[in-house]
Amino acid sequence: MEIVAVEPGALLVTAPATTPIARLHEELAPYRLALPIFPLVSGLTLADLVACNAGGRRRFGYGTIGRYLRAAQLMLPDGTNLGIGGPTIKRATGYGLHRALAASRLDLGLAHEFTFSLRPLPAERTTTLICCASLAKACHLAQQLVSAGLALSALPVAEQPDGTGRLLVELEGLPALLARQVGLLAEIAADTGTTVMPVDEGDPWHQWYDLAAAHLNPAALRRDLTLPRSALPAFVSRARTLATRYRLPLTIWGDAGVGTVHLGLALPTDEAEQLLRILQALALESGGMRTTEMGMPAQDAEHNLMLAGLRETALAPFSQLPTPPDLALHKRLVRQTGREQILTTLRSVVGETYLLTRREDLACYDQDASIAQPLGEALAVALPATTSEVAGLMRAAATYDLPVVVRGAGSGLAGGSTPTSHALILGLNRLDQITLDKEQMVAHVGAGAITAEIQRAAETMGLFYPPDPSSQTASTIGGNLACNAGGPRCVKYGVTSDYVLAVTAVLADGTIVRWGDGLAGQGTEQSLAQLLVGSEGTLAVITEVTLRLVPLPPARRTTMALFAQLEDACATVEQIMASGLVPSALELMDDTTLAAVEAYLHLGLPPETGAMLLMLSDGEPETVAHDAEALAALARAGGARLVQVAQSASDEAKLWQARRAVSIALARIRPNRLGEDIAVPLTRIAESVRLIKALAEEHQLPIVVFGHAGDGNLHPNILFDARDPAESARIWPCAEAIFRIALAVDGTLSGEHGIGTLKLAFMHEALGATQLVVQHHIKAWFDPGGRLNPGKVLPAL
Repeated sequence: MEIVAVEPGALLVTAPATTPIARLHEELAPYRLALPIFPLVSGLTLADLVACNAGGRRRFGYGTIGRYLRAAQLMLPDGTNLGIGGPTIKRATGYGLHRALAASRLDLGLAHEFTFSLRPLPAERTTTLICCASLAKACHLAQQLVSAGLALSALPVAEQPDGTGRLLVELEGLPALLARQVGLLAEIAADTGTTVMPVDEGDPWHQWYDLAAAHLNPAALRRDLTLPRSALPAFVSRARTLATRYRLPLTIWGDAGVGTVHLGLALPTDEAEQLLRILQALALESGGMRTTEMGMPAQDAEHNLMLAGLRETALAPFSQLPTPPDLALHKRLVRQTGREQILTTLRSVVGETYLLTRREDLACYDQDASIAQPLGEALAVALPATTSEVAGLMRAAATYDLPVVVRGAGSGLAGGSTPTSHALILGLNRLDQITLDKEQMVAHVGAGAITAEIQRAAETMGLFYPPDPSSQTASTIGGNLACNAGGPRCVKYGVTSDYVLAVTAVLADGTIVRWGDGLAGQGTEQSLAQLLVGSEGTLAVITEVTLRLVPLPPARRTTMALFAQLEDACATVEQIMASGLVPSALELMDDTTLAAVEAYLHLGLPPETGAMLLMLSDGEPETVAHDAEALAALARAGGARLVQVAQSASDEAKLWQARRAVSIALARIRPNRLGEDIAVPLTRIAESVRLIKALAEEHQLPIVVFGHAGDGNLHPNILFDARDPAESARIWPCAEAIFRIALAVDGTLSGEHGIGTLKLAFMHEALGATQLVVQHHIKAWFDPGGRLNPGKVLPAL
């Protein structure tokens, strides 16, 4: 079976869906790369793993396969081919159908090819086997190890026939790091009175392979559950007590790092089924959920009916699309019903203070941070404080057939939150609660919470929320979810969708739904949660979200490299990504940007510098020291004229000074700028920048290019003077040319700013007719009346 393509410089692989994961690992091994999904069961294909959103034995360290799925080629029931997603990490261009494939019951068609992001193989792995007095004590020890900040990739547990518990601790990293942490692990084991056992020669996972094989025996009964880690010890103790009472040989094993428990009984008796039902109920009471890791569990009839309806709608032919909403109808309905009657209903939900109706108040909500103009004058702005209030407002909007536009901080750059005529604007800033669960490493936050406040709250507990859009000090998490924002750190850590474990949302008719398990991202409705992320408020109103957090990196270091030629800098980016290093940020600035910064700050940058790379490493001290020096060496080998590695916090600040000063420096050239947001494949960054810079002469406008080179997210900025009509007239044709360049190199219209209204006209070229039809059907199923953020994201067919 042929692997279609491996792109080590872009950390991508494309392969047939029928490829066994073991075969894929063999193909990637020479590159020292892997799709980090290592199932306990042999013979599984990529399609099998995507169908379950499986993570395998190292999902504590790497997560599930859905986190790495970038694109897919599908065959629809009528034989039509459908391509979804693309080769870039950031892709805020329409609904994320590729993300919704993982463990999806939507079932858009038969997948025949996938594209995945890859990760470097670790320098070294080490395993330690620990014997505890019981399985509950093994789970409790696992909690301690998670809190200790070890470089853990896996923490499987299994109950032994004699009632003891066995915990396998797997660490990954550089030899120096592992030597230190193995010593720390031994100290923790000694302090807890547990016994470190010799690891068998060969694969130390053999017991878990046997357990998984027996668990999947079709004749056996099983339950697969994920619980909060803090609830695991009590749950497994209760499970053993009940099994003893029922006199049934219950098998208990799982992954204590993730919180997954697999329960199995070899004989399918009525008593066995009753025991498993009781244990499932206990798990749900403890905050647990069914998990898809070992296969899709059966769902209740109502849930199956809902998803069947969505699938049927999404795959309906073009002729069955509903008639586009008549936006003039909303105006007539408001006139017929009476404006004051509608406003009285809305005030009854949020109160007089939190319903804005004066024109001078509404004007504050007419625009976002872009140049987009409103599509009409809003009827009112409501400022709800709870999900219940949002639901009440949505029910009222449905009653009076009002369009609904959701808004956070208004920092959007694509016109996504600009009002429609007679729309009800929902300002969600009062939904700003932030609650952290340190043991589970999650944050429960309202849609109005400021991104930087979530990050600061996490850091006070030694935790880390990595997505870092440049607007983080102002933007709300709801806005980040709407456009699936990322920021510079996404090259290593991923984008917003990679941290979403559950969402609470309100549908167009006012129904409140909660999708996702809030624990490991393997709930049966995780695909629906992913469908909402990036939908720009056109499918539902997200009011709350549970976000995955990671341990706060204890060390960081920046390396700066200056190049005479842009091409050399871009080639170095590819070499870095292919080398097994994954910086947490990899920023690029072109010559025009640097010249503007130098004129402003007088940093002493060498003349005729063609490009700058800023490369940030973070993690354990040993890893950071190694990676910073390796990045410097690669930059020198790539032709860098000057390389500097920060040795202190003040050095760090100086090296990032140029990047932070870009906005002010550009304002000295022209008072206005249109900042664009495209994402292109890593291997085509240099080509894209050359083509974009050629537009400056063609359109007689200065263009600077900077951005996140590690993920191909470029920010071409067109500089102009809005007081000059001639320059203003050339702005949009120049921007359109940039969009076409992005699409021509297999990139995307938007990396993280979304489509809104400004890029609507290019969606036909970006997605193609087939995908647009499917997305319109999905929109129609969620929002039959077309009232949610009308005129955004999806153009008319």
